[in-house]
Amino acid sequence: MIVPREGDFITRPDSDVPFMHGSPWAYDIEIPLMFAGPAVKTGIYSIPAAHQDIAPTLAAALGVHMPATATGRTLPILRNGFTQPRVVMLVVLDGMRRDYFDRYAALMPTLTNLRQHSAWFTQSQLNTLPSNTATGHSNIATGAPPGVHGITGNNVYDRVGRLRRDVFSGTAPQDLMALTLADIWQFSTSGRAVILAQGSVDRAATPLAGHGACQMNGVPVTLASYDQKTGSWTANPDCYRLPTYLKERNSSTLWAADSQWMHHKIDSPAAVRYSALFPAFEADAMTAMIEHEPVGEDGVTDLILLNYKGADFVGHKYGPDSDELRLTLGEMDRHLARILSAVQAKVGGNYLLAVTADHGMPSEPSSPGRRHFAPSIVDLLNEKFDPEAKQIVTAFEPENLQIYIDEDRLAKLGATLRDLAEFLKSQPYIFTVFTSDEVWHAAASSH
Repeated sequence: MIVPREGDFITRPDSDVPFMHGSPWAYDIEIPLMFAGPAVKTGIYSIPAAHQDIAPTLAAALGVHMPATATGRTLPILRNGFTQPRVVMLVVLDGMRRDYFDRYAALMPTLTNLRQHSAWFTQSQLNTLPSNTATGHSNIATGAPPGVHGITGNNVYDRVGRLRRDVFSGTAPQDLMALTLADIWQFSTSGRAVILAQGSVDRAATPLAGHGACQMNGVPVTLASYDQKTGSWTANPDCYRLPTYLKERNSSTLWAADSQWMHHKIDSPAAVRYSALFPAFEADAMTAMIEHEPVGEDGVTDLILLNYKGADFVGHKYGPDSDELRLTLGEMDRHLARILSAVQAKVGGNYLLAVTADHGMPSEPSSPGRRHFAPSIVDLLNEKFDPEAKQIVTAFEPENLQIYIDEDRLAKLGATLRDLAEFLKSQPYIFTVFTSDEVWHAAASSH
């Protein structure tokens, strides 16, 4: 695992991701966290808070406890003698730096008003690496760190099959090795609670939804995950239920009138995500789920879990200081108001809302030379240690900051992982490097 210096970052030579998060620096790990609703003691909280504290806190609002796998604590935001809310809702603003709430406050009246009437945490940040979508959503959903829930990045290298594998691909939850808030609540209510989950990539939607029916005594959770190939909503039918009223919706409606946005082409299910048009499609699906499902219709508290991803898509492509991001944040805020109105139409004000982010995003580097590309680092290692065959690196996805090495070949070349680590640390843009042994030791000692 490599850690770039503050101000440097590593990405892929891909026009969709010239900005890449994953580091331990403030722009990647400082996240918003707030709780709002009648059960909440509002105010500014300066105590440290992390992803792992969210599920235990929401569980306390539901009157249950997370299992022993959860390492987070219950944050002191609930009023004494509070009435259990009819809905608990979690919104994860993907790629939302905490400083956006100050820099772009005027563009986000809904979120700004919520902040002013919430329990707002000024010291909330990630405490695990890498700071990316799959690990962040898994931390949030389980209240546990990667060393417990098992999600160490957006993808892993399968040494047996010798291929890269995306975690949660096809909304399959089996990669997640800890129970989630959704899992605990469906068990506690014997499947009677309405649980709605939605996300715009599988690696965000799936951990929020939990294991659904793909666990002993589990029932299908209602889930909608966006398919960037077809532009439709999808879900693994073995574990989840995709509502029929979402099956015919397609993002192609977003570019039917105009295939460009701010002079950028958006004429495909993948490209349209990098625009301020996409939050409307996300919000349409979420409001439809709230309106069609029996939310708040009995005495069992219902659970709504949303990955709202516009800031991440647009931030990756255009950066935190771009006009594109400003417009996207404004649209996200406007459509979030619609989603909250749909909840209020069902239960009035008797709900608890938690808003956070999975990670942040780096700004434009101070010089072009501080943006680094994964293939160049692979070439650097091969030139140093394996100049003829160039085969020691088996996989390197920069969003994980993890380089997979063919250790058998490395040994034949008379080198060790420590040799590679020391060589990488000698590069001016690398802050530090951890070998697999060091990562295992750190994970074990943190428990």
